Formats: sequence, structure tokens, C-alpha cells
Amino acid sequence: MPRLRQIAMVGGVETFGVAIGGIAGLLIVNVLPKDQYAAYTFLVACMTLIMGVTDLGLAHCCLPIVGQRAGEQHWVVGVCHQVFRKRWLLLGLGLLLVVPYWFYSSRQHGWSGAPYWVASLLMLAVVLLTLREHYANTVLLILSRISTLNRVAFSAHSVRIAFVGAVLLLPITSWSMVGIVLATAAASFVSVLLYRRAFRRHEVVDAHLDAESAHRVDREIIRIAKPLVLPGIFYQVQGVITVFLVSMFGTASMLAEVGAFGRLAMVLMVVDRVTNVLLFPAIARAPMGPRLSTIVAQAHVAYFAMGGLVLLTSFFLPQYWILLLGKQYASMTPLVWMVFLASILMNASGFAFRTLSVRGATAGQTYSIPVTLITQVLFLWLVGISDLRSVLWFGIATSLANFGYQYALLALRWTGWRREPAPEDAQARL
Repeated sequence: MPRLRQIAMVGGVETFGVAIGGIAGLLIVNVLPKDQYAAYTFLVACMTLIMGVTDLGLAHCCLPIVGQRAGEQHWVVGVCHQVFRKRWLLLGLGLLLVVPYWFYSSRQHGWSGAPYWVASLLMLAVVLLTLREHYANTVLLILSRISTLNRVAFSAHSVRIAFVGAVLLLPITSWSMVGIVLATAAASFVSVLLYRRAFRRHEVVDAHLDAESAHRVDREIIRIAKPLVLPGIFYQVQGVITVFLVSMFGTASMLAEVGAFGRLAMVLMVVDRVTNVLLFPAIARAPMGPRLSTIVAQAHVAYFAMGGLVLLTSFFLPQYWILLLGKQYASMTPLVWMVFLASILMNASGFAFRTLSVRGATAGQTYSIPVTLITQVLFLWLVGISDLRSVLWFGIATSLANFGYQYALLALRWTGWRREPAPEDAQARL
């Protein structure tokens, strides 16, 4: 019963968050002119890419390194501090890679003027705040402060929808997009303040590992993250590849349509957020053996069932989904199922990857790069990119390649997880 109540609490808050985020996003899609929404989509893609470069596999290190020592607060904080210190160092690399792309595409589409520059600077502020959010969230998640995470998430979602509503109630001007970005920045700022208060309330003090422990943790970070560096760079680009292609070779209208379609797939985020809070920490802590393999198998079967249900509604009832975007996107109704198929496949491959990464099983990820590249090159050679439909088929082909590879790796690992560990193997984990 406690576990069911916890699932209900987290599921309720995350459903509320996704609903609020979805409502805010759909209001933005419906009210903002296409040219402003195109610029907003582009800036969000740049922010996502910068955040991705600060990761490069590091985000997947905390849970497996902490392992079964999640009850030791000093150890949890020390490990997270050691990992996130490296993420802050990678921020400079992210800016170095993304700023030239931002400058080139901004000039290509004629995005300029004070509102656009202010919105760009606000997006940079969101990056800085988000890194702090991720650190605090990871620490409290490992310490199982679920109710605190729920309260912070609820407050942040409420702040964002309030700001978005205030902006959209005002007359639409060239500064409207700035207000939308400011809403995201305000929500992140409130989250950081609430996390700091939560740290004081739960007496979570800053902790640093001693030299020997830090050295051992660094070795584990390298072991887990090293196989993910190249895939990390590659898949961060892949995460915004459709926006990247359209921003380079398409029109601003097509870019707005790609961004609008992304709003429809937000319904899938409920499951992902609940599993991030409840499922993956449990998988990280579970000892090797039949119970671990059973948890993994049941979770993935349930995930496929929910994804399949969403896909069926998008295929047979696309007109109801497209109503959420407004009349200016009505011509895209026949393509709704393609958006959901690509999103479900990509989310499922991410689900498989996170299942592997929380157990420290990151070996073999580098080989996913040639699998994906070969698929994409073949698609561009045989089909090309000429309109929105071809962009969506490109996304489906990419997602299918990722899906097949990640589940092949998971199947290989799953057979090993079913066996009980030898005593010396059980003692070897940090």
C-alpha cells in the first residue's frame, strides 16, 4: 500500500505537471504567430543541446555509484557533488559548440532585434538554473524525499502557467516570446529557491568526499561515462536533429510545425517522469537475481502497453489531437500518428537505455552511432528531406534504429541479471 500511495502521489503531481506544461505549450502554439513560435522552438533546441553537452553520460553516474548506500547522506551528497562538478566544467564546451550554430541560423532566418537577443540571454539563464535544479533533484531523489520533490514540482509548474497566462492575456507583440521564455526562467528560479529551503529543512549539508573516496568515485565515473561520451555527443544532436535540419534547410513555417507537433507528444512524459522518480532508483538498489529481472520485464511490458494505447488514438482519432494545436495547424492532421510513433519508439529506447545505465551497464553504447548513422544516410539517400512528411519519416527511421539497438543490449544484459551474484561480486560494488 505505501508503494501504491507513492505511485499515486508522484503520478498525480507529474500528470498535473505535464497537463500544466501541455496547456501552457498549447496556449503558446495557438496564440503566438508562427514566426515567433519558430524562433522559440529554435531557442529551446539550442538550450537542450547545451544541457546535453554538459551531460555526456555524467547524468547516469549518480544512481549506480551510490548503489545500495542510498541511506548514507554524506555519501550521496559527496557523489553527486563529484559528478556535477564535471558537468559545470562541460558547460563551456556546450556554449562553444552551440553559439556558432545559434548565430548562423539566427542570421539565416532574420531573427534579430532587442526582443530576440533578450530571449536568447534568458535561455542561457535557464541553462544555469537548470543545472542547479538537476543537482538538487538528484540528491533528494536518491535520498527518497519524494514528497519534497512533488511540492517543488507543483510550485514550479504553477509559476510557469501563471506567467504564461499573464503573457498571453496581454496584446501579442514582438516581446511576447520574451515573456514566454521568462516564464520558464521564473519557474526554474522558484525551483532552485525551494530546493535550497528543502536542503535546510532536511539538514542536507554540502559534503565533499575524502581524497581516497573521491579517487574511487572518479574511477567509477570514468568507467560508466567513458562509453557514453561519443554516444552522448551524438544523441544530443539527434535529440534536436529534426529542428536542426529544418532550421538549416527549411522555412520558419516548417520549423514552427515541427515544434508544434512536439507538444502533442508531451503526454508520454507522465510515464517517463514517474519511472525516473520511483522505478529507476529501485532498479539501481536491487540486488542481482530473479527479482531484478522480473521488475525490469514488468516495467517494460507496461510501458509498451501504454505507448500502444496512445498510438492507437493518434491513428484512429487524429482530429481530436490536432484540435489542441489550433486552426493554423489543421493541415497536419494526417501526420499525427507519425509524430507519436517516432516519439514512442525514441522514448522506449531511452527507457531501455536508462534501465541499463542505472545498473552501470553502459558498455557497447558507442556502436549505436554507426547503426543510427547508416540508417540516416540510407534514408537521406533514398528519400531525402523535402517537406514535413519526409522530416517525420526521417524521425521514425532514426527512432526505430535506436529502439532496436537499445533493446538488443537490454536483452543481452537481462539474461545475466536473472542469475544470483557470487558473494565476491556483491561486495565489489561501491
